[in-house]
Amino acid sequence: MRRFLIWLAGIFAVCGMASAQEPGTLETRFQETIADLVSSIGRAAPDAPIPVGIGVKVMQIVDVDQQAENFTVVARVRGVWSDPKLGFDPVEVGSTIRRMSLPDFKRFVFENELLAPLATVENVQGRTYTKSSNVVWNEQGDAFFAGEYVLKLQAPDFDFRQHPFDHQNFYIRVLLEAPSTFFQIVSLEDFSGIDPVLGEEEWIVREVWTEVDEAEAIAGWQASRFSLGLRADRHLTYYWMRIFLPLLLLSLVSWANLFLEEYRRRIDIAGANLLAFIAFSFTISGDLPRLGYVTFLDALLMGMFFINAASVAYNVMLRRLSVTERDPQARAIDWHVTYWGYPLISIVLLLVLIFAFL
Repeated sequence: MRRFLIWLAGIFAVCGMASAQEPGTLETRFQETIADLVSSIGRAAPDAPIPVGIGVKVMQIVDVDQQAENFTVVARVRGVWSDPKLGFDPVEVGSTIRRMSLPDFKRFVFENELLAPLATVENVQGRTYTKSSNVVWNEQGDAFFAGEYVLKLQAPDFDFRQHPFDHQNFYIRVLLEAPSTFFQIVSLEDFSGIDPVLGEEEWIVREVWTEVDEAEAIAGWQASRFSLGLRADRHLTYYWMRIFLPLLLLSLVSWANLFLEEYRRRIDIAGANLLAFIAFSFTISGDLPRLGYVTFLDALLMGMFFINAASVAYNVMLRRLSVTERDPQARAIDWHVTYWGYPLISIVLLLVLIFAFL
């Protein structure tokens, strides 16, 4: 493997030096080189791919960053495979098993030009903290890998338009480095899943599943891939008590204000209620995701703000009609708005938002 990498680096260097002199033929040479490599790799593949059992268990969801669209988990990974080329003489080694840390095992594989189902977490973002990683195998070449990691993972599939009634899918994707003609993943269903004590206070995991498919590896060939998927919903108690109930109370105060007969007092109360709504919005702003699109909760807050602002303008208009000796007209308008107009507007707003987002 090391010789192959050195040889490949030499080819890229030669191609880079020749690019200035023969730019027209560089792409052709590169394509031919890649074709030769793919052909050589195909000839080196075993008669049948070696099955590799892989399982992932999520021990804890540490954090979900909605704005950066990533999440951090503590996960345990297991791998099982059998390759007679890993076999050894127990008398020479002095033991019936051999054990190495994962970095040492990688060096052992490269130095002895062996094949091993080395893998990478495809959607990892940032540095990975390794708590433990070891490979153990016996004299027949039956190998077992176990590791525990703290991973920050990309989640480009996050969609928070229905926030806080959204459902999100979390994935951990393990991609083999070798082509699928060398190794094929088999899911370890009995191991894969989540720990009963997950430790995430905001999300409730509703469904867990595994997927095995093929994806393009870093080198460009097709490689086997394992995915652990989690479907989660939010705990809604916080949102009902902290956001929706205060919004309902502010709306009821704004509506109850319309039953007062003195328009000047109405204006004072409506203005105070509007200021209370603005203060409430600033208070909960830190709990809302800062996204490039509008969520259900954003639209609801904006709609309630416009209703409260319109209430102030409406009461000012009634006061103006009253002082210009058009009080009967003001009373007639006010009756319709108070008894069915205001609640109808609020209900229509809520139904439109539900239809548009949920």
